Amino acid sequence: RAIMLCVLFLLSLFRATCGVAPLSWGSSVVTATHGPSPILHFETQHKENVWLDGERVKIINDACYVKEVEVGRPCYITKISTGVATKIKISSVTKHKALMLHEYCTFFAPHCVFPKPTVGECIPEASLPLSRFMKGFNEVNLTFAALIDPRSYHLLLEDSTDIICEWKNTNIVYGNRSFCQLTLQNNKTEVWFNGQFYKENKMRNTYIFRNEIYNFISISVDWMQTGNAPEDEICSRVKTATLLTQGGKKEIMPPPIIKTSTLLTQGGKKETMLSSRVTTDTMLTKGETTETMPSPGVTTETLLTQGETTETMPSPGVTTETLLTQGE
Repeated sequence: RAIMLCVLFLLSLFRATCGVAPLSWGSSVVTATHGPSPILHFETQHKENVWLDGERVKIINDACYVKEVEVGRPCYITKISTGVATKIKISSVTKHKALMLHEYCTFFAPHCVFPKPTVGECIPEASLPLSRFMKGFNEVNLTFAALIDPRSYHLLLEDSTDIICEWKNTNIVYGNRSFCQLTLQNNKTEVWFNGQFYKENKMRNTYIFRNEIYNFISISVDWMQTGNAPEDEICSRVKTATLLTQGGKKEIMPPPIIKTSTLLTQGGKKETMLSSRVTTDTMLTKGETTETMPSPGVTTETLLTQGETTETMPSPGVTTETLLTQGE
């Protein structure tokens, strides 16, 4: 009996220490340097279109085809209790950049190194990891970034059902002004968003940062599982690495953390209210962008009401610029 108890204890200790890898069902990064991808698993409510590098993928006889050329096998769609599961194995990770399915994205980035984005494209490194397993937590901090033409851009932040924020050029055209704050970096060629999102009553959430219909990045948040996605160990090194930009190196520094809660407004639309302490000195110029300078040792608590705005807190040692919208 004592031996049996000892064996059971060791088994439970092994499981607790090693754990079981969580099941990925949404966005991810494939870091393999050659050969086929692992089987990519996506779960949706309905059967959705699949796109590989912007081209429509057709699934025929358990294989994936683009323009009648086989690009993967096995590929199949099955029904599950919550809707539909799509499983895809791409034949070559080096021939492709991204697979998109509904609101999910999978990037093929050997060693988690991404190609330099062009104007209008998102910056994946800012949002890593793309799958978050948050059992035991009630909130998660997310960052999104994109390379833009500062004279003309249109961005959206969405969840699975609603638009949270919409920006057109320097204006917030939809969303709570306190929450939907962008910062400009790297000579105003990069736009960054950072926010705190809450579990509420859902088991899963997906948040999408979109520039164009096929140009987006999304983060899948699972509130029921713990652990790390297979790519996390490699990609975690990229999170703190440097981005090579024209004229030198630039560290990936997320903009200020903004904590939010959700408010249902008239008509059932969802807005996000800011609730945090802010440390900042800001010089405001009506109708213009402002430069936010860190002010060590000065902490102010900002009380917000609906429709008001607040300053943002820059990351230590980084000068950020806060976009002001008309009417502020």
